[in-house]
Amino acid sequence: MSLFQKIRLFSERHRASKGTTAIEFALIAPTFFLLFIGLVEISLIMLAQNLLENATFNASRMAKTGYVVNGETQMQTVIGVLDTELGSLAPLLDVGKITMTSTAYGNLSQIGQPGQGTTGLGTAQQVVVYTVSYPWQIFTPIISTIIGDDNGIITLTSRIVVRNEPYN
Repeated sequence: MSLFQKIRLFSERHRASKGTTAIEFALIAPTFFLLFIGLVEISLIMLAQNLLENATFNASRMAKTGYVVNGETQMQTVIGVLDTELGSLAPLLDVGKITMTSTAYGNLSQIGQPGQGTTGLGTAQQVVVYTVSYPWQIFTPIISTIIGDDNGIITLTSRIVVRNEPYN
């Protein structure tokens, strides 16, 4: 086979494979982009969950000492800590949608028992369960159909149990 024939054969093979890269990209790209967008969504959710847990810890830590900012109630002080900590993710997280509940119990064995516990931050030496929730709106519609509810929302929740200090 002459050099001219080899070049001609290579040229014909090359011409026959033109466009295969575009077809392969068209087949693989949707899956790749779905995985990439899903990874970004899950990363944002994990960031918000981590921030929520850290804010809950710091707010409960403040509350169990009995500390109150001048001119505020203890509940306003605790909510202020939550708002400050969660406000660092302000463009993605609306602090107005945060809900916090707290239930005080006499001891650990009463937690979850019917008829036990009172709403509030408790008194000295009481056990308090803090629950902070946030309705996280999923940004990508296709991802929200996979992991969200009908409105594309996942409720992030953080719960912590602390015993109040013997403050006066």
